[in-house]
Amino acid sequence: MTNHPDTLPDSDSRCGRGAVRRLLAVVAVLCLFAFVPCAWAVNVSVGDEIYDILLRLEADGVIQSGLLTTKPLSRREVARLIAEAERNVKDRSLFLRQLVGTLKRKFDAERDRIKYLKPIDKVYIGFIYSNQVAQRLNYNNDGDVYEDGLNLRLGFSSKADLGRFSFYLNPEFRYSKNDKDLVLKRAYGILRLWGLELMAGRDSQWWGPGYHGAILLSNNAEPLTMLKLTNPHPTLLPWVFRHLGPFRFVFFASRLEEERHVPEPYLWGLRLNFKPSPYIEIGLSRTALLGGEGQPEDLSTWWKSFTGADKGIELGQVGDHRAGGDIRITLPFRVQPLQLYFEAAGEDEAGGLPSLWAYLGGIYLPRIFTLERLSFRAEYANTYVPNRPGVWYGHSIYLSGYTYKGRVIGHHMGTDARDLFFELSYLLPELNGRLRVSYNREEHNLSATQKSTKDAVSVNARFSIRDNMSVEGRYTFGDRYTFGELRGEVEEDISLFTLNMTYRF
Repeated sequence: MTNHPDTLPDSDSRCGRGAVRRLLAVVAVLCLFAFVPCAWAVNVSVGDEIYDILLRLEADGVIQSGLLTTKPLSRREVARLIAEAERNVKDRSLFLRQLVGTLKRKFDAERDRIKYLKPIDKVYIGFIYSNQVAQRLNYNNDGDVYEDGLNLRLGFSSKADLGRFSFYLNPEFRYSKNDKDLVLKRAYGILRLWGLELMAGRDSQWWGPGYHGAILLSNNAEPLTMLKLTNPHPTLLPWVFRHLGPFRFVFFASRLEEERHVPEPYLWGLRLNFKPSPYIEIGLSRTALLGGEGQPEDLSTWWKSFTGADKGIELGQVGDHRAGGDIRITLPFRVQPLQLYFEAAGEDEAGGLPSLWAYLGGIYLPRIFTLERLSFRAEYANTYVPNRPGVWYGHSIYLSGYTYKGRVIGHHMGTDARDLFFELSYLLPELNGRLRVSYNREEHNLSATQKSTKDAVSVNARFSIRDNMSVEGRYTFGDRYTFGELRGEVEEDISLFTLNMTYRF
């Protein structure tokens, strides 16, 4: 693979020459901050298996101060949580100590505050076979689109933490029978000063306790190119607000693509996350679309969008708002620990409060009685609002909806739908591995006469061949039914196979 201009994609590809240059320019500008006295750290990407281990330790009471419903976390924040887990796991089972040991090996540099520069941190190759063009089994995958037949993904990542400067780059080559692309999947730099982090570049986010989906923000769509401000380590607020416990906030602003009904609108989001008890985590989130071609986007419009002062104005003249909250309760009982979580958000507003609710709820058993390696999860989500077909993720002016490059920014099932998910998982810390079997049912077009249902079973295995090399394979198969008064019932077989190999330097 080379960066010679002749090998770059055409102007109509998903990430053309201009987009690549813009992202590289952002990183180059951030390099200028290398001489500013500050500390930097890159993120653990959304979807990394590290979060599964952290969640397992939290559910068993080994980690208590983490705010894990807002992702990504910085690598230094994960290193802090590892230190906490080391203190709390000494008198616990060998299995839990093995999980903590797995994390320690992955974060040696951050735990020891070592500065590093890795021009190549990891290389990976992925083979994907799909029997359909529709992406019915492909979701929460950073907006990657698989074609019918064989698809290839080849990429590497570079990262640096030099104390004053940090960056992360992840270029990827994508091949299918009708398309060849070179994309920057992720690329960003982060400045940390006065306990805050300012990120510029492209990365994914996940807001909420959901595992299979999230109502407002997930990695179902392509990573957004954005500015993001956050406090990477939870902190205590002053005065009476200290009783809220460890607190974290995230604010971001992005501009969406040109190829949509209203070209290049802005998307911004704000999330507040706190933990009044080691066993209760609460989040409040809000996102909004505004501006774009033909729509107001001056400072007054931004102020009205941020404060909600546009509610008395004609519908849609300032933007498209969504807001909600979530809670996760950890019950680390010795006999049977468990976590319960719930998320709800309103698509509209009535009486100053969100209305037309979508919701998600679930239960997580990190182990099943004495079977420490075995865990179970059940999750249910709903975006169906009776008598309001298609209201979720839609809008009367922003007709492209709450999407980025054709993919829903929130829950992958989309509007007017229900989703039921079960998963049984078996951990293998000796191999840095996990086996998973899951079942998923989605129901779509619930307000229409012609509905559809998808049933799918997935088998996933991941393990390390050696300390720095891992393999992951997944096979998903199922049926999709379309039925209605006019067409009767139509059945379609669907399947997806993926095989990924990663080598870390």
